[in-house]
Amino acid sequence: MSQLVGDSGKGDQHQNDHRLIQAYREATSLDKGGLEALCPSYVELSGISTRYENETLIGKGGVKEVFRTFDNRTRRWVAMARPREDRGPEFYDLFVNEAWLTSTLEHPNIINVHDVGVDSAERPFFTMDLKGNTTLADLIRSSTRDRGALLRDYLRICDAMAYAHSREIIHLDLKPDNIQTDHFGEVMVCDWGLGKIVSQDDEDQYVEASTEVLDNMTLVGELKGTLGYMAPEQVEGGDKDHRTDIFSLGCILHAILTGDPPFVGDRHSVMEATSLGLVTDPCKKYPDLEIPPSLAAVAMKALAKRPDDRYQSVSELRDEIRRYLEGFSTNAEDTSFLREARLFVSRNRTPVLISFLSMVLLTVLATLFLERVDFLQQSVLAESRLADQYATEAEVATERYVDSLSESKEQQRALSKSLLSSVGALKNRGIFDTPMKSIREALVLADHALALDPQSKAARYQIFALNLIQLNFKEALNYPLPENHGRYEYMSFAEAFPEYDFHRTKRPSAGTLRGFLEKARELETNQSPVIERMISYDTAIRSSMESYDKVILEFLKYLNPDKTGIELEFSPQESAMTLRMKEGIRLVANRGGSGECVLRYLNPRSLAVVTEEDFELNELSKLAIQKLDLTGCSGLTLEDPLSLPLLETIIIDSQIHSRRELRKWIQSSLDFEIIESP
Repeated sequence: MSQLVGDSGKGDQHQNDHRLIQAYREATSLDKGGLEALCPSYVELSGISTRYENETLIGKGGVKEVFRTFDNRTRRWVAMARPREDRGPEFYDLFVNEAWLTSTLEHPNIINVHDVGVDSAERPFFTMDLKGNTTLADLIRSSTRDRGALLRDYLRICDAMAYAHSREIIHLDLKPDNIQTDHFGEVMVCDWGLGKIVSQDDEDQYVEASTEVLDNMTLVGELKGTLGYMAPEQVEGGDKDHRTDIFSLGCILHAILTGDPPFVGDRHSVMEATSLGLVTDPCKKYPDLEIPPSLAAVAMKALAKRPDDRYQSVSELRDEIRRYLEGFSTNAEDTSFLREARLFVSRNRTPVLISFLSMVLLTVLATLFLERVDFLQQSVLAESRLADQYATEAEVATERYVDSLSESKEQQRALSKSLLSSVGALKNRGIFDTPMKSIREALVLADHALALDPQSKAARYQIFALNLIQLNFKEALNYPLPENHGRYEYMSFAEAFPEYDFHRTKRPSAGTLRGFLEKARELETNQSPVIERMISYDTAIRSSMESYDKVILEFLKYLNPDKTGIELEFSPQESAMTLRMKEGIRLVANRGGSGECVLRYLNPRSLAVVTEEDFELNELSKLAIQKLDLTGCSGLTLEDPLSLPLLETIIIDSQIHSRRELRKWIQSSLDFEIIESP
């Protein structure tokens, strides 16, 4: 065990040392040369007069130019946007408002603005993340990314826009050229020059006539936006809201499916087609592309002329794409029974194959059994006529009949046990990797196992446990466990809430989950593995994680029933978490759980740990955090190497923690930085 504390003893670390006092006085009275020798980085920073230099033009639009430049203060390359030299003050407010609006949006899939200002020539500028030069339009044109990967990129775009809409901000110029992406899955929504807060009046609707394309704005009379990706209400000058962006998202989806926006041609024909909502079903317009009808139906609904006929939120559109990627039918399509059957088989290949083979086996067994019975019956009837003479043979025939029946039952029980083995694997390990798929397939297999062996207690238990994980206690109680069953403690959960009938399409609120966990702590405190399975399934299937930090806090209290003073604060927008505790606590469920930190269900990118007692750092193993703040920990303990694969920064108190020990024990795929707090 390694104690990550400072080398000095606690007894004298706060005593005044006259040598330190003298050194401080000498340092604060140093001349320039002495100060440079003592703190060269500070002197170098204070001497920087030119912050941005080495500018290289990397892009130009109608309003602004974008340069690659080096920030001398932060020592990194950034992208700097400036108005074009030929654009005067009449464009400055448009430019500054874009910077201000973008800077209010903090989301992993929205470009970050770092600095906004006015340069020495009295012209505005702003700096932002420097990303690659690839856009979604490039990937669509080059066909280097398959449709599935493009749809996953599309989900990230929807996530970004759902967040922006929650802040009452709309983009009004969504198009593939304004989506930065790369071959490793990074997606950024950029160019918010036409964005606005929905509650604000649509000022400057009519602008000076021009035939030039100005960055995010096509100025022809009174139009703002990009033809081909504009909604009818933008062309007609009507009211615009978040459904205007949904139309543009439909255009992007159309481009992903076909390579083109829904409206193509000369300017007049595109405007007319947009205004009239003349969109052709992509399956009919591009028959050679083999476009899935379900996705075509989603695009057509998003591209409806009337806003009321479109999806009413980006979340609805996003969920449709997820349904398609997971193998389900979309709500937009008119699904036939045959198609639903094909999708079911596609989603459940293994269970369906097992079911088919089971049916074949049962049919064969039944046929052989009936033939055998008929043969034996005929034999018995024939021999019974000569009972006195053939009594011994009749007895033998009866024994053969019983043996045949027993053999068939044994084969069914063996197949049932084999199916239950797969159920156990899905329930115990698959639930933490692919929760929805594992539960779905396990229920199918368990039902088949019970059909093969109706007396199987193991099959009834597995069905009970699978319904328990879904919080479908109402259904679970239809498969009660005997009182002498080894896991009878589970029954107390179901009996306490017999009305719970939650399943894939109906999930409890965060408040309901908290109430259940509070009661569970009173009923049985040693069932953390099964409760972690409930949380793993719930977080994978629920659509909203609002207030879920309170659920995880209750789970922490369940894991640590004898501990007090546990507090958890979480900001979803910043993905930042603070964990406070009066004493060390467990963050991992008991044996039988996932073996990983339960904080991962909130997916924090930043974590601060605050405790007055020693904290077991291995409890954080495998968390996908990028920043770890340990300044609030009085001491740390590590017994084994700690893996934090995405860790970039650790903040420590140099008086308490050892940099060398942290470097030795913590493993990351990145070259993480250790920062000492002042």
